[in-house]
Amino acid sequence: MKIQDLDISAASKSALKSIGLTMVSELAGQNYITLINKFPKNYNIEPLIDELNALGYLLPPNNEISIYDVPMSKRLQNALIRNGVMYLSQLSSYSKEDILHFRNLGEKTILELEQICQEYNIEIRSMLSIKEYFDKYQFPSKIYPMLFQNNMSCLADFKHMTANDLYLMCQEDYILAMQTYFILKENGIVFENWRDKFIFEILPEKNAALLWKKHKISMLSQMPDCNEYTLKESLSSSNSFATAIKELLSIG
Repeated sequence: MKIQDLDISAASKSALKSIGLTMVSELAGQNYITLINKFPKNYNIEPLIDELNALGYLLPPNNEISIYDVPMSKRLQNALIRNGVMYLSQLSSYSKEDILHFRNLGEKTILELEQICQEYNIEIRSMLSIKEYFDKYQFPSKIYPMLFQNNMSCLADFKHMTANDLYLMCQEDYILAMQTYFILKENGIVFENWRDKFIFEILPEKNAALLWKKHKISMLSQMPDCNEYTLKESLSSSNSFATAIKELLSIG
């Protein structure tokens, strides 16, 4: 059964389609927390949750404490809901700095939230230590929230990762993954092999960026009848980057 055939609003259907869910069977095993993690931060999916709950397609997560079951002011509850927080454990995925920027969260409400977190052993971490550590390596500032979410606090945390692990951690932002890859490589991090290769694993950053910009080619598998050696040789022996790429892609 297709999600488009469900008796839910057009907005909910569109939201599910935007994260790649088109079949009802793909909702199996999903709960509120797994689903909201697929959406951008601060995205209000409560109406979608309510519709799917009513039809029995989305079960609540196990062993989680709902904000509706915790005594708190209406102001705090509304602020949490507005930012997609329905279970206390979700607060750990937000940095202290992010939480302080929740709309309508004043000093009094912040103190109330801190007391609740202390009572239920919910750890609220700051992103400051991550920034202070990685700033000396000149990491792109865009990656800090992703490092926080993945509990990456030092270079050693990148050991035993593949370039694809890095790409997924960068939320499939190819340029960000490439920039981070070269910084890590310069600082002694060796990535493990995986079933494919990103172009930036093979070519210098400038050429890999150009290949992405001109042809949206990010992986070796996108280039038919081409292997790592052929790609390196063709570009190093050619005076024209464009000519070499056209020959490799058989479009010239």
